[in-house]
Amino acid sequence: MEEFKIPKKLINMCKTCVQKTVSAVRIEGTLSSFFKNKTGLKQGDSLSPVLFNLALQKVIQSIKMVLRSLRTLQKWFLVV
Repeated sequence: MEEFKIPKKLINMCKTCVQKTVSAVRIEGTLSSFFKNKTGLKQGDSLSPVLFNLALQKVIQSIKMVLRSLRTLQKWFLVV
């Protein structure tokens, strides 16, 4: 998120929303005791599509960088 120039305060708020969460399970109307979530987002979390888009954007940028490098190498080999 820092690479996308997102303010540190917003990054910390997102981390808090993801890292400090607890859940419980309701089975036949009975609620279980709460437990800490270890990984991932809760189902339906509104941050999910935003974080997915940021991750995908990073992947796209990486692919573009690799393609540029390959084109440069290809031109170099054709010249030599």
